[in-house]
Amino acid sequence: MPTLTPLSPAFAARIEGIDAARASEADVAFIREAMKTHCVVVLPGQAIDGDEQADFAARFGELDSYEKMSGDYARGMRKDLLNVSNLGEDGKPVGSEDRRRLLDMGNRFWHTDASFKHVPAHLSMLYGITVTRDGGETQFADMRVAWDSLDDDRKELVEGLAAEHSSTTARRFLGFNDFREDNPAVTNRVTHDLVRVLPETGRKTLYLSSHADHIVGMPVPNGRLLLSELTEHATRPENVFTHVWSAGDLVIWDNRCTMHRSCRYRADRETRQLRRTSTVAPEFAARDPAGIEVPAWKIEAAA
Repeated sequence: MPTLTPLSPAFAARIEGIDAARASEADVAFIREAMKTHCVVVLPGQAIDGDEQADFAARFGELDSYEKMSGDYARGMRKDLLNVSNLGEDGKPVGSEDRRRLLDMGNRFWHTDASFKHVPAHLSMLYGITVTRDGGETQFADMRVAWDSLDDDRKELVEGLAAEHSSTTARRFLGFNDFREDNPAVTNRVTHDLVRVLPETGRKTLYLSSHADHIVGMPVPNGRLLLSELTEHATRPENVFTHVWSAGDLVIWDNRCTMHRSCRYRADRETRQLRRTSTVAPEFAARDPAGIEVPAWKIEAAA
């Protein structure tokens, strides 16, 4: 019988007694139910290959595809798996100028997986193959608590706003501009609401990410300041769970109501290899930005 132990903060939990490669329907139901409260769960001591990981994830919903990213992250892998690694073809850490190393630096900003897609991510499942001895943790923030803890004035301001997301936003901020102009990563921009209601529980949650470039219908400076303020509020230390990796950990999180980021490690001399698969959230598909109008008082209040 699986057991659940809340971690700190308690939006995260550890689940023991489930073998992901051989999970029963009852095991899957146990995880589903646990994630209504604990939007990050850790399954330690797993031994799964890529096919087993994808098959397990598919029991929770339709899998996302990383086909268009295969040149950078998923070389030689099936389209629904993503290699999160600093290893080159020779099995050694890639150099500081390698494209994958530069792209991966963007993951150290607080973000939400695939918020730059029309249909964003629901659950992400990250499996630890080779982990670092020092650094390389993954941190999570509960966006439900972030919403709940806003004062009434801020809730009124944020309700009804939407942000434009792009996969290049954070990396351009770092000064990485080596994108072909016909690359879908450059041309594809989508709009997502800043506030959502989770269908399983009816709880409201903020939806933020470093992929969010600006607030639609608001002057860029005003909107970016508001996005920065909300991110700072959401990631206060008391609302952050830090996962310290062990090999064999399978960490599952709900992108609809969390943000996460990776922590720095010595990528020049430590080996880090994880593997990710994600399901999609069609209930939160991007909205049409045409016709979005922001009241003047909200523009003023955000400045």
